[in-house]
Amino acid sequence: MHSTVGCYVHIPFCVRKCAYCDFNSYSGYTGGHVERYVRALTQEIRRSPRLTPPPHRGTPGGGGAGRPVDTVFFGGGTPTAIPATDEADLLRTVRETLPVTPDAEITTEANPGTMDVAQLEVLRAAGFNRISFGVQSFDAGLLQTLDRIHSAEEAKNAVRAARAASFGNVSLDLMFALPRQTLAQWRDTLEQALALETDHLSLYSLIVEEGTGFWTLRQKGRLPLPDEDTAAEMYQMAIDAAQGAGYAQYEISNFARPGRECRHNLHYWRNDPYHGFGCGAVAYLDGARRMNLKSPARYAEAVETGGDLTFSSETLTREETMAETMMLGLRLTQEGVDCARFTARFGADPRDLYACEIETFVRRGLLEVCGDHLRLTPRGVFLANDVMMAFI
Repeated sequence: MHSTVGCYVHIPFCVRKCAYCDFNSYSGYTGGHVERYVRALTQEIRRSPRLTPPPHRGTPGGGGAGRPVDTVFFGGGTPTAIPATDEADLLRTVRETLPVTPDAEITTEANPGTMDVAQLEVLRAAGFNRISFGVQSFDAGLLQTLDRIHSAEEAKNAVRAARAASFGNVSLDLMFALPRQTLAQWRDTLEQALALETDHLSLYSLIVEEGTGFWTLRQKGRLPLPDEDTAAEMYQMAIDAAQGAGYAQYEISNFARPGRECRHNLHYWRNDPYHGFGCGAVAYLDGARRMNLKSPARYAEAVETGGDLTFSSETLTREETMAETMMLGLRLTQEGVDCARFTARFGADPRDLYACEIETFVRRGLLEVCGDHLRLTPRGVFLANDVMMAFI
C-alpha cells in the first residue's frame, strides 16, 4: 500500500532550552559531546537499514522498511546547532544507507539565531532543499518570554539568507495564545511573516506541556494566558490572513503555497511508515513503533557497545492502527481520511466501520463526506479534538 516512506533524523542540541518546549532537546552540550553523538548517529544509520520485505495488505502499520524514501527530515532540538558539515555528512550517510529518491523532500529545522549564508550554502550543496525556521513570534517581548535567542530582524535576515543560498522551499513556525499576547500583537506577527513570502507556514496554538518551564509557572499561577475565546479568535485570524495571502490550509495548523505542503509530515498524518534515527527518535515500520533511548549519552554508549537502543516499543493491532489512521487523517483539512486508501490498506471501508460516529458528527455539522473523502467542516476544525478522539 505504501509506495514510499519517510525518514526522521534527530539532533537534540539547542543553544538554550525554551520554556514552552517538551521535545527531547538539551542545552549546554559542548564540542566533544556533540562529536560523540554525531559519530553514534552515523553508526546507527549505517547499521539499521531495516530492509525487510513489506507485509501483506491489512498488516497493522503497513509495510515500508524496504520501500523508497521520499522525505528526509532533520529535527530537534536544533539541527543547525551542530556544524553544517556534520549535517551534510549525516545526510550523505542516509543516502548511502537508504533508497532515497532523486526528488526527495529533504528538510532541516533551523533556529534563525544560529544561521548564516555560508552555513546555508553548505546545507544546500549537500542536498537539503527545504528549511523550516522556528521563529515563533516577531514581537521582541514575546521572543524574550519564549526564551528565543534571535530577534525579529535576525529571523527576517535568516529567511533572506536561505533564499540567497538557493533554498526554494522555506517554512516558518509561529505560535499564538502566548502569555499576555494580544490580538494586535498576533496580527502584527502574521503581517510580518506574510511579508516574507515564504512557501509554508505552521501556525500553532501554545500547549503547556507537563515538565516545561511554562508548566511550572502555570502551576504557580504566574502564566497569564489568553482565554479560550481569544485563542479561537487568534486562530481564525491566522486562517483568514494566510488564506488571504494565497496559502491553502491543508492541515489544522499548516498552510502552504500550491505544491509546497510538507511531504514528510503528510507521511505522519496518513499514518504511513517511517524510519527514525537518533536519541528519542521514533520509527514506525512493519506495524511496530519503537522509540530510541532519550539521553544523548546513554544513546551514544548503546551504539558504541552494540547495546539495545530501545526506550519503548509497541506493536499495534489492526483495530488500533485503523483508529490512529482515522484520528491522524482528520487533521488534513482538505484531504481528510481518504476512504479508498483506507479500504485498500485494511480491507474495510471506514464509512462502514465507523458509521455511527460519522453519522453523529455529520448531523452536528462537524464532519462532511465528499466523495471518497471524510473531513472536518470549517466549524469542525475548531472542535477537532472532540471529533478525532471519538475514533480512538
